[in-house]
Amino acid sequence: MNNNTKLAINPVCPYVMPTNKTETQEFTEFCNFNLGMAPSKILTDIERWLEEDHGCGDPTIFSAFQKNKVMQFFIVAKQDFTLSCKPIMEQVFRQVSTNEIELFSNFKDGDDIKKGDIILGGKGKAASILLAERVALNLCSKMSGITTKTKQILSEIKKINKNINLLETRKTTPGLRIYEKYSVRVAGARNHRHALDGGSMLKENHLRCIGFIEDAVTNLQRNLPILTKIEVEVTNLDEFRTALNLGADVIMLDNFSIENVKIAVAEKNKINTQVKLELSGNLDEKNLHEIVTSGVDYMSMGALIHKSIWVDMSLQIYS
Repeated sequence: MNNNTKLAINPVCPYVMPTNKTETQEFTEFCNFNLGMAPSKILTDIERWLEEDHGCGDPTIFSAFQKNKVMQFFIVAKQDFTLSCKPIMEQVFRQVSTNEIELFSNFKDGDDIKKGDIILGGKGKAASILLAERVALNLCSKMSGITTKTKQILSEIKKINKNINLLETRKTTPGLRIYEKYSVRVAGARNHRHALDGGSMLKENHLRCIGFIEDAVTNLQRNLPILTKIEVEVTNLDEFRTALNLGADVIMLDNFSIENVKIAVAEKNKINTQVKLELSGNLDEKNLHEIVTSGVDYMSMGALIHKSIWVDMSLQIYS
């Protein structure tokens, strides 16, 4: 090859652009109705993520790119999974390109994605696409992993008992809680407390500080806002019986054996059927059938979030 000859890197695009064009209004509706948050809050998060990724600026782009180069891109699924946070992924591209980009997708959050599917396609300036790529993929990959794991576990649970509720916990990534908890909901599970102000929960360390379950519950019942529920975490049957007799709204059975869970359920059903029982403690490592048929109302699994695995997707760009 002549040393003055340039090697062209311009492969033929093997993908077909999705048919449904997405609009900015969909992001606004997603923030309002799916997250219950003002769009300004989510836009601020996106800006912060982009600033982290861009650092002092990408030298590859400011040193080598043509300013007005327009390309098309395709985000391709590399495995089967359940989709979450697609509207945020779309908004990342819009934010970098100041909305000078066209986006297309035939999927919505909660859809089952197959390997090879085009999750999102678009056309815009190449620099904008590449500056948005990693933030957009990282968030969607992480949140879709949570939804996928939650949906898999929930599917197994519902085969056995359709009435039990699967919950996550506050073991979330700082700064990402609203998105992680949303991703659990997309799969069909329910949320536990969003934050400390979501209810009064007397955990083991609270009780050690106060000294007695009786004093703790009595003070809460006297002073709490009228719509705030009381949950008490107990580690043995004696603590459970105390919390039950005091009229706690929810009692968490922490790391109870199945035998003791069944005893607690039977005693609760005799004394106060209005009390709800939550079972917690490494439930992903235990026999789901035994747990689901034990008679508890809620199963809380931090593993839905902190043990989920990112799903695999990639962005491919073509002229």
